[in-house]
Amino acid sequence: MLKVRDSAPAPAVTTAPATGSRPALPAALLSAARRIADTYQAEHGTPVTAAQLATRMGVALPVATAALAQL
Repeated sequence: MLKVRDSAPAPAVTTAPATGSRPALPAALLSAARRIADTYQAEHGTPVTAAQLATRMGVALPVATAALAQL
């Protein structure tokens, strides 16, 4: 018989589009990415790239790429 352990609730995550190719990212990470992307657009007049977002957020490029795709 399997026993179910009590555990802390999982952190809130956003749901990825139905494509299944992109991982769901935490809501806080997407919020930070959106703020950074909006600020960059306002300051430079062009959209932020995934590489620039990765640098500003301190995350790996695939994470920044996934965040941009979900914005």
